[in-house]
Amino acid sequence: MNIKILLLLVTSLGVVFGMLFQIGSFFRNNDSLSASFLLIGLVSFIGLISIILKRLFSELKQGISFEDERSKKIKLHSAGKAYFYSLYIWIALLTFQKYFNKDDILLLGLIGMVLTLFISWFITKNKKGLE
Repeated sequence: MNIKILLLLVTSLGVVFGMLFQIGSFFRNNDSLSASFLLIGLVSFIGLISIILKRLFSELKQGISFEDERSKKIKLHSAGKAYFYSLYIWIALLTFQKYFNKDDILLLGLIGMVLTLFISWFITKNKKGLE
């Protein structure tokens, strides 16, 4: 079994069991609204993981590799750019730290890192001549 599939399965099981524990905790505290929202999220997560695993197993049976050379190069270039830009985001956030709470700075920094990775991946993916 491929290490990526195994890692996806183990991580997914951890998330599912964590969500189930939290749902039980919400029901014990008579917080049924939060429990129902979390239950909807759990069902959505399980559906998404099952779609991904179905696709991965069908590609594995057909002998198709998960990544080609261009995909690896796109990941490498976009991650490098995202890291570089996220440093500037953290510097800007730390410059204005007296105007924000520490939790807000952490949340904004993490969201900024995710957005820079997605944007740099999208731009690099659509870039011509990356061979």
